[in-house]
Amino acid sequence: MIDQKDIEGCLAKDRKSQKKVYEFFFPLMLAIVRRYIKDDEETLDVVNQGFIKIFKKIDQYHFSNSFEGWCKRIIINTALDHLRANKRYKDIFSFEAIMPTYQVYNDGLNNMSIDELFTLIDTISPVSKVVFNMFVIDGYSHKEISDNLNISVGTSKWHLSSARKQIQAKLKVSYPDLYLAYG
Repeated sequence: MIDQKDIEGCLAKDRKSQKKVYEFFFPLMLAIVRRYIKDDEETLDVVNQGFIKIFKKIDQYHFSNSFEGWCKRIIINTALDHLRANKRYKDIFSFEAIMPTYQVYNDGLNNMSIDELFTLIDTISPVSKVVFNMFVIDGYSHKEISDNLNISVGTSKWHLSSARKQIQAKLKVSYPDLYLAYG
């Protein structure tokens, strides 16, 4: 467990405290970045860049707030910065044909593992996946998403809608009995 003493040690640039924070939060931060970036080498690079930022900016952390939440924001922003800066991701804004909306009920998701759900999310178009992760999983507003990705609020909403439709269509294929019961 990370406590105030560990954070203060990081403020003092104590390597043992930094190592403890890194090792404690690494699995969580790695999972967060994997939602945005699929390539393992890029993911590790982004996580490590994020931890460098955490340790450089730790003097900006206010002890009244959640340290974990503060770290998550830095890691997510580092992943988004990587996506914006990487040429490979600049050309991924593809507007796919809009599919009809299907009602999906939560009880069908109870039959899926978390890994299956994240694997399914990984198959949707890249920008829609980023917007979906930011909005649904990380709790960003459309305004925050538009500011971070340099897109309009309307485009953010469109990508969220597109992501949901893509996921619903894939669920229809993966769970046809569920679709027949509730579609």
